[in-house]
Amino acid sequence: MSLIFQNKNLLPLLFIFSLTGCSNTFVQIGGMLKDSVVGLPDDDIPASEIDQSPYSSIYVRVNDSHRAYVLLALAETPLTLPVTSINSQNVELKWISSDAGMLVTRNGRLLKTINLFDGNRINIHSEKTDPVTLGLHLSSTPMQWQSTIDWQPGYHINYQQHSTFTFVSDETLTINDKTVTLKKFNEHVVVANLNIEYDNQFWVDESTGNVIKSYQKIAPNLPYIDITLLKPYGFKDKE
Repeated sequence: MSLIFQNKNLLPLLFIFSLTGCSNTFVQIGGMLKDSVVGLPDDDIPASEIDQSPYSSIYVRVNDSHRAYVLLALAETPLTLPVTSINSQNVELKWISSDAGMLVTRNGRLLKTINLFDGNRINIHSEKTDPVTLGLHLSSTPMQWQSTIDWQPGYHINYQQHSTFTFVSDETLTINDKTVTLKKFNEHVVVANLNIEYDNQFWVDESTGNVIKSYQKIAPNLPYIDITLLKPYGFKDKE
């Protein structure tokens, strides 16, 4: 048996299905992400519709803007990992809106954005594995991490960041009409060259380490983005 992942060639077809198979609110998502519209009512998709959908999904909110319902369009495997080492925590997920606005995540960590109104994260990179990918719930996971970040507008390339992770508390949240207790972790980020410090938060499943909700700064001088996982990405087996 081998793991099957969505192929890049399926993206246009899948995206068409995404638009036609969901509520009309999805057609508007791209503009809402791109323009960070404030004052519109939040998308509030029934739990039954989310559960019955064949697509993984998230809620996304940029700062205080409209909360948008976004579907998964593509999952990509790390080229450097053997198939037996690939799991839901190290696959890159691409969430694409109707006007090609995109978020790229790995176990809830925001890696890249495209077509957001205020600016975009181009990349985040490190020689060490991200503690968020390793699983913040594990005692063996390092609580210190060095990374570099690139973003636009402007020429912001290879800015060094130092992260310190701390456990905050157990919190009970209601997501997709289900009550879940999650472990909340804080990531304190220092960008020394800019004299900027900020905090990200991650709410983690205590048994799997999967990030269910996050609140992350897109870049040191860009807004925050709130991401809530509604229906997780799952692997499929091929006989």
